[in-house]
Amino acid sequence: KAVSHHIIAGIILSIAIILTVVLNRYENSLLDAAGRLDLIKINAVRVKQSIAEMDSAMKRIRAMLPPDYDSRTHRELVLLALDDIKINFKGSEITVTNFEEKDGGISLPVSIKIPVDNYTVLVKRAGYLQSLRFPHFVIKGLTIEKASDKEGVIILRIEGSLKMPLEKLRTGRG
Repeated sequence: KAVSHHIIAGIILSIAIILTVVLNRYENSLLDAAGRLDLIKINAVRVKQSIAEMDSAMKRIRAMLPPDYDSRTHRELVLLALDDIKINFKGSEITVTNFEEKDGGISLPVSIKIPVDNYTVLVKRAGYLQSLRFPHFVIKGLTIEKASDKEGVIILRIEGSLKMPLEKLRTGRG
């Protein structure tokens, strides 16, 4: 009888040890799952922040685009910007060549010859061109020379190009 009690006690002890090991592994598994869940929650917050930042960036991009961006081609937008330059630079000689397509964009080379009689007008003209956002005006060169026919007048020559991406920007939800 004592042997059978020892065997039963051994079996019960073995079952208790096995259950303890199984429960310990289960507990470790639950702790690992809880840790992963916390990591998922943290990453979900990061994803939400990233989405908010992307939406904000898209809104800033949308604000930089002309109001008629979706209804016009890029060539039309470049030509409209050229018209604005002609309106703002009355009395200037503006020369353009053919559109160029390269590096994923289109550009329209522009040469502007502006007679100016004071430094402020010179700075305003160059500043206006630099302030163009879409299409962007890239100044390749500025030349200032004295006008031969008028006293106190200088000629500002600006060589540059109006540039835009070749394809439409996808502006997403905003």
